[in-house]
Amino acid sequence: MIDLENLPLPELRTLRAQVETEIRRRGSATQRLIKRVQKLAADQGLSLNELIAVAGGTAEVPATSRSGGTIKYRNPVNPSQGWTGHGRKPGWVIEYIANGGTLDKLAV
Repeated sequence: MIDLENLPLPELRTLRAQVETEIRRRGSATQRLIKRVQKLAADQGLSLNELIAVAGGTAEVPATSRSGGTIKYRNPVNPSQGWTGHGRKPGWVIEYIANGGTLDKLAV
């Protein structure tokens, strides 16, 4: 453990800067991970909360995360699945288009 009381002020300031940098680094790594998991869930037509619920968890997405945006396309076979039109197309959209459907027909 560091004895903060006996450190000179310049060393305390240096230590504080190092601690703040490390906190920012860890926070941004966590946010990147959350965004990656949200994207993977969205690719399967799920929100992160739905994914957690399916896995049996009770955790909520941190308040700092952004919502996925407004749903612009809806799966006609499973209306609970939507897509904002941003990012990679979900599997159900790719399958629908491969079977002769058009993206315009999925628009809400």
